[in-house]
Amino acid sequence: MGFKKYILASIVFIVAIAVYTGAMVQTDYTLNIETFGIFETYKLTLPVFIWVILPVFVLFIASVLHMAFYGAKGYFERNSIQKDLTKIISVISSRLLKKDSSVVFKTPELKEFNNILNQVNIELSKETILTESNEIKKTVEILNKIKNHDYIPAKELKLSSDNELVKENVKNRIINDSNFAIEVLKSASSYDQETIELAFKESIENKSVATIKKAIEGVALTSGMVKELLIKDSKAANEMTFTNPEILQLIQDNKFTNSELMEVAKNYKRTMSPEQLIKLFEDISSGNEKLTGAYLYVLFEYEMIDDVRGILVNSQKDEFIVFKAMLDLRDAGKHYTLDSLTFDS
Repeated sequence: MGFKKYILASIVFIVAIAVYTGAMVQTDYTLNIETFGIFETYKLTLPVFIWVILPVFVLFIASVLHMAFYGAKGYFERNSIQKDLTKIISVISSRLLKKDSSVVFKTPELKEFNNILNQVNIELSKETILTESNEIKKTVEILNKIKNHDYIPAKELKLSSDNELVKENVKNRIINDSNFAIEVLKSASSYDQETIELAFKESIENKSVATIKKAIEGVALTSGMVKELLIKDSKAANEMTFTNPEILQLIQDNKFTNSELMEVAKNYKRTMSPEQLIKLFEDISSGNEKLTGAYLYVLFEYEMIDDVRGILVNSQKDEFIVFKAMLDLRDAGKHYTLDSLTFDS
């Protein structure tokens, strides 16, 4: 029975009792209220039908208050659950954006649900989600933009700097803005190695060596990065950016194989004079005897046979086998290009 119907039925019931009792007994009844000598005895005289309906009326009021209290309590509990349910959308949105939810739940079961969600990753399985939630739609739009390598301004993304999506967004900006790639190299200490290498790659493809050279002063270059830089420098249409001492320092600061240095030599051969290239690789060999093979390669390229002989004569029997074979073939009147042979590292 509904609350309103209960009140109406109760009132009808009380009135019916009052009418029936009043019709049957039309006298008064006096109730003596004892005060145990403290005050005078108090007498209350009322019609009998009033005395009959009074307990029923008190019970009616008590039951109405009881029902109103628990009805209100149930309403607030349902309202609280409903509000918590709407907060789930925010939790899911946060987890899609790879951040912990800061939403506060009042319902114990949903508190536990929130704790579980904060410990798992949620990924999109489709580019679109059928939902009426504008919050989820906006989140999906952000995720798709990042996935498609579009850059989203930080003020729109509103995520912490250590968030995975922020890192991906930074990479997207690097891909789309070579000027920003240079800025990343200038502030390398603020980025991880993967981001730095991507910025370096984009800079190599889109910026001059002179610009890159200024930006990498605080960057810990890998051998691969140095090789790319030197190859780009050697292929420059105008004058080289790096001097011999700078090239030597770059090579000494990193681990290079003879094969990698030979590749560098091939490219610098276009822009360096023979004397400059020979001197560079002589210095490289002097600093690291393991790289003498690259120096021999350069000497062979410029037909510096006497210098080649001087190195090979003083070498161990099992050293520089390929170059010794090349020299023997040359002495026998057979000529092979160095590029046709395979060299050890």
